[in-house]
Amino acid sequence: MIHVFPARLIISMLFSSKTVFMRKKIGIIGLGNPLRRDDGVGLLLLQRLQTQKNNLPKNIKYIEGGTSGMNLLHLLAQFDTIILIDTVDFKGKPGDTRVFSLKDIRSLKKPAILSTHDSDFLNILRLSRELKELPETLVIFGVQPRDVSHGIGLSKEIENILDDLYVKVRKEIQNLIN
Repeated sequence: MIHVFPARLIISMLFSSKTVFMRKKIGIIGLGNPLRRDDGVGLLLLQRLQTQKNNLPKNIKYIEGGTSGMNLLHLLAQFDTIILIDTVDFKGKPGDTRVFSLKDIRSLKKPAILSTHDSDFLNILRLSRELKELPETLVIFGVQPRDVSHGIGLSKEIENILDDLYVKVRKEIQNLIN
């Protein structure tokens, strides 16, 4: 049986915001240094997203950024949407989360509160913008660390809420893509 649909319905279905988002390239980048305690939380959350990606679009690429620095510069240009997961010292309580948009990043008076990799990261964003390689959407899911001293393993405060952080980052991803 052949079904005939009005052209308007087909066009509407093809170009609905959800369909368009499904065709966009989405990158989720986990940043951090697992040898600096809580600074590794972005990588741990990324690993969990990779192993539990049910109900997330198939057009998401998961990237372990580590402490890549300038290596991220041209990587950003490959995506329409980037979600960075990292520790961010925004003077909250350990384990608090905050989502930063590009607008938030540009308006910060003190860039040092942005990331534990701040100078490198802010330079990457600046250069990416100058090269016109900045994705149309970039958000940072920031987790307030407790301890970024040298050492292996998360602080007890962050380790105890890792499941909650995973739920929060997944919810932010869902909100962004819906």
